[in-house]
Amino acid sequence: MNHYPHHIGDFNTATRHLSRLERAIYRDALELYYDKESPLDGSDFDRLAKRLLCRDAEEIAALQFVLDEFFEQQDGGLWTHHRCDREIAKFKAAQADAGVVKSNEKQRQARSRAERSAMFSALKAAGVAVKWNSRMGDLRALCAQHGIALPGADSVTPSVTAPAVTGTVTASQRHGSGTATQNQNHNHIKPPNPPAGGAGAVHEDSADPGPGGQGGDVQEQQGGQVAQSVVGMPSAAAMTTATALGAFFPEKRRTRLVEVAQLVQSLQADGTVTSAVLLAAAASQAAVLCRDDGKACPSMLRWLRESRWLDTALAPSQAQAIPANWRDTRSGVEAMGVHMGIGPWDSDKWRLFDGYEREVVAAVEAQAQGVAA
Repeated sequence: MNHYPHHIGDFNTATRHLSRLERAIYRDALELYYDKESPLDGSDFDRLAKRLLCRDAEEIAALQFVLDEFFEQQDGGLWTHHRCDREIAKFKAAQADAGVVKSNEKQRQARSRAERSAMFSALKAAGVAVKWNSRMGDLRALCAQHGIALPGADSVTPSVTAPAVTGTVTASQRHGSGTATQNQNHNHIKPPNPPAGGAGAVHEDSADPGPGGQGGDVQEQQGGQVAQSVVGMPSAAAMTTATALGAFFPEKRRTRLVEVAQLVQSLQADGTVTSAVLLAAAASQAAVLCRDDGKACPSMLRWLRESRWLDTALAPSQAQAIPANWRDTRSGVEAMGVHMGIGPWDSDKWRLFDGYEREVVAAVEAQAQGVAA
């Protein structure tokens, strides 16, 4: 033991009748006891006295008194101390528990590696290109997307499970304000968003946990066949639309595909937009989105959140009239910019769209003041 509990009040009460020399020897004897995690070996008293730095007659007499007062002599010359034995037993029990935890963690890591290897092999056999550093959640989502059965529950036990969710995305989820909930073992923490990962990349925490506070995959094996249910995942149609949508965006903007699919599914469910409209809008904007390696291109998720597909419907070249609420949308601002002779937004001229918008607004206000004069 490299430390032990020293209760000042107990020690002072028990040693109030000792001299300073006897108190010092008693402390040295306790520390030797804890350091060796065993009783003091008094079979050779002179050797024990030397180990406790007791050399002259007064110190040796003080040692003998301390042993008789606080220790109990056993067969073989061992001096035991009941409180020391209890603390040592507690320390060893804690060490054993730590060893079990470490062993369990190694087993969990081994199961995770086996599951990861199996999913990589299955995806490769299906002709799906997967990055070497893909997350486990990404791999599970790709397996679900391509209809690949995951390893059975008897070989791999997922550490996290989740109740079913409706598949709709709330406003807080769309804007990333949802918080991760730890599972019952408190060993799952929601990680930050990953870097760009291509059209096929997804995010393992993209499906927020339901009221139960857990997320993951539920697998059942019946009659030799694996019946798989990926909980919290969007529908296959929504995943297909999200993947097709990614083809019109630069690779570095195709992140968090599962969340994109969830948002597409939500927008379709409430009648906001259809897949055909989204794909047609993205196709018409592809040249602008991918210009300059996507320097001014928003992420797919932001494109959907900000209703950028409307930019096509209200593009300056197609607009017959400028809407009254032209400042509410980017396409409306561009339509007004064309009307005022400024032209559409160009990232080479205006680094940020805000600068372009300020110039359009200034031109409109100047025109209004001229008319009023």
